[in-house]
Order: sequence, then C-alpha cells, then structure tokens
Amino acid sequence: MIQDVYIIGATGKVGRELVEQIFKKGDVDPSRHPDPTRIVGLASSTHTLYLPEGISLEQAYAFSSKDYSHAEPYKKNNHGEFIERARYGFRDGGSTLVFIDATAETEPMIQFHKQVIRETQYGLVTANKNPIAFSDYDTFRELTIDVGRYGYRCSVMAGAEVIPFIRDSKDVNDPIYNVEGCFSGTNGFITSELEKFDGDGTSKRLSDVVREAYENGYTEPHPRDDLNGVDVARKLVIIARSIGLPVGMENVLIEPLIPEEYLKEDDVGRFLEGLVEFDELLEHRMAMARDNNLTLRYVANIDMRGEDSVLKVSLQDVPKDSLLGRLEGTANQVVITTGTFKNGYPIGPLPGAGKEETAQNIRRELLSLLPVRRDHI
Repeated sequence: MIQDVYIIGATGKVGRELVEQIFKKGDVDPSRHPDPTRIVGLASSTHTLYLPEGISLEQAYAFSSKDYSHAEPYKKNNHGEFIERARYGFRDGGSTLVFIDATAETEPMIQFHKQVIRETQYGLVTANKNPIAFSDYDTFRELTIDVGRYGYRCSVMAGAEVIPFIRDSKDVNDPIYNVEGCFSGTNGFITSELEKFDGDGTSKRLSDVVREAYENGYTEPHPRDDLNGVDVARKLVIIARSIGLPVGMENVLIEPLIPEEYLKEDDVGRFLEGLVEFDELLEHRMAMARDNNLTLRYVANIDMRGEDSVLKVSLQDVPKDSLLGRLEGTANQVVITTGTFKNGYPIGPLPGAGKEETAQNIRRELLSLLPVRRDHI
C-alpha cells in the first residue's frame, strides 16, 4: 500500500523538515518500506503543487524553498482546492491519501479539517493545535472520533505519548484523575534560569532571562505569546477533550507569568524593557521558594478528583526534587494519575518541541493511518 501525502504548510519550519525527513530517511523507498510514502501535494500560503504520480526530491526541495516555478497559485484560505485536486487526480487502487496540516492557521483550517472528514474518505494528520483547541467540543469529537482517519498527537509536546496514553487508558477503562505538566519549553527555560545566579552571586533577573530566550529563538516572535499562558492552555484543552471533558478555552483558569495588563504592549523592544518592573517581584518569589526547598514552574493542571473538573495554568511553587521541579532548560514533562498509576505515570522529560521531533512524530502518526501496516526485516 502506498501512502500519498499532501503537506499543507510545506514552506514552514516543520513542513520543510518533514519533506527533508521523508526523503532522507527513505520513506519513499519501497525496498525499505512495504508501505512507502509518496508526496503528491505541497502547499504554502500562496501556492500549491499537485502531481498524483509523485513529487520528486528536487521538485519538493525547490517548493519548500519557495521556488514556485512549477507550482500554481490558489485563492487565499480556499483550502478546499486541495481536496478537489486530489479527488480528480489519477488514483490507483493501491494507495491512500492523507493531508498533513503543518500550519498555524485557525478558522480556515477548522473548515478544511471538517471538509476532509465530512466529505471525503481521506485521512488527516495535524501538528496544528488551533483547529482542535479553538473549535467547539462537538467539532473536536467529530474530527477525532475515527482514530484511523485523524491523527493529532503532534498537537501536544511535539507528538510525545500523551494522546496515545490517554486513548489507551480510556479503552482499557483505567480512569484518569489528574494531569499535571509543564508544556512550554520557553517558560521552562525561564523558570529554570531564574533558579540560577549570575557571576556576581546575585539571582538572575526575569528581564535578562526573557531577553536571552528571545535572542536565542526560544520564544514566539512576540514573547508575550509565551508569557500569557494561552499556548499552554490550548494544549490543556486538547488533553482535557481527549479525556472526554466537554470544555473549551473559556473553561481554563489562566494566570499569566506576568500581570495581564502589561501583555498589551505590542512593541517587542518596549515589552522586553518593561519586564524590569517585575524583576524584584520574581526574584523575591524565587527566594521564598528556595528557602522552602521549592522552585517555580509554569504548570498546567487538570484535576478531576472533586465534584467538578478544574483546568488551570499558572506559575506554581513545586518541590525541588519532584519530577517537575527537576526539569531543566526547555524540557517538558507530563504526569498522569489514573486508577492503575496512582502515583502518576510520567511522560518525559522530553526536549522542547523542536521541528525535528515534530516532523518525526508526524511520520509516526502517518503509520497509524495505514489501512494495513506490514512489518519488514
């Protein structure tokens, strides 16, 4: 069986890495894989290339480098064109088709995901959190209910085992009581650096650490998009919905790493300069934690042990020798408490969600969408 793939977002960091891995790792080679991958479609925000017989390495590399000499433009946000191209292209009986969403789009991709699931027999794998975090719960269920057609593990921690573990726990009737984790590599870097001291023996300052994270490329283009907690909340909503909780972003209690009113500053330079106002506050809080053998971590939590489920994202004091307290740098960790794993089932620590890990786990997810998967020597 040949698995055809149509990669949307092929010129982004993850999309380019995915194209490269598919060729370099030999996914396209039938002598190495009994169910080889064939790239039949690539799309950027403005152009698409569709060749049902397969796109060559040279053509794919050119497109991912934004060389559109062999591509065609398409109307902005009209992703339905991709379905029409695939539907009327030549298909043989020995292949299946999976769309891959490696974008960061919201509303256009919500509609596209629904169109794929409702109107076709094709599959879809997404590393894009937005369609399943910002849509309503009924849409989430509609998209994800057929695990053989829709893969979304890469929407949380670059595709670590969080979503598969939750699905398996539900299927073996092992109730989940609590989920606690650090999902943001950026905020993990910030809090673990605040534990340290500068060469003169003084505590590291928030303003310096955030600027270092920004200059090293750890943050979003605007650092407030990490410090406001929204990205962590999106992942928490996806996890909660996977457990079966009919919740949305409005149900998450979000406490930003810095006060809400300061996050309104649009200019990155002024934003970074203004963080000095919070240096003393964070230094004092870290010192108090240190005196009690605690440390600070930006933690996401789902607690289902009470009458009502509580979803919260906040800066918390955690024991220094706990799983979350021992995290360093951009590492992520999730601990899931179930009826069987009463002391928690740890997933991680894992490196922050880099493009290499995300692309590889997209390739792993594709395997789960094969109608029949065969082993090989």
